Amino acid sequence: RLGHHLDARYTKEAVSMTNEVREWLISLACLVVMVIVSLVQWRFALPMGTIGIIEVGGAFGLAAMIGVGLFKGGIVLVAGALIMMLTETADWILALTLLVVALAIAAVVGWRMPLDIHMSASQGITLGLIVGLVYLLTRLVLTVLYAYLLTANWTVSFGFGKIALAPVLLAALLYAAIVPLAGLGVRHFTEHLSSGGPTKPTGSVEINLSADKDKQQKK
Repeated sequence: RLGHHLDARYTKEAVSMTNEVREWLISLACLVVMVIVSLVQWRFALPMGTIGIIEVGGAFGLAAMIGVGLFKGGIVLVAGALIMMLTETADWILALTLLVVALAIAAVVGWRMPLDIHMSASQGITLGLIVGLVYLLTRLVLTVLYAYLLTANWTVSFGFGKIALAPVLLAALLYAAIVPLAGLGVRHFTEHLSSGGPTKPTGSVEINLSADKDKQQKK
């Protein structure tokens, strides 16, 4: 029995280590996709000669937070955002927007959806809508604030926001679609990796003592 117990323990540790390696490899793949896709972008002109950047590479970094967990996904997002800024495929407004959206995902998902718990399509759609809304509002607010720093005029600043509304709305819709699709797609390969058994019940547990009472009455 002791030998069987040790074999089972070593097998479980080996599976856990294999799963960890696979999750890091998938995280690396998400980072590569994020950087490559960020090269495809749209730029729109704003007054005062400034340029706004619309890209969807960041969506894959956010999707990694859903697919491989908050910790590994957060590393993918931060590393990808830094690479994008160094290669000038992202500006500080986009980087801050991704950070705010990442915080929103962490607040909604939290640690309540580890990889041993299934995330349904409806949950993914809801999360996608939240991502799109947070992206839209954050990007517009940062654009208006940036315009105010340049002009010190709120009227002109809101004009910046109106010009940026259409491309930012398009980006928000793309993020709302890509993040849950890519996140659930990655999660399809990672959910079973961390499952070490049935999930422990979190609610109340009902114990039926009727059988014990019948035995006591018979005695």
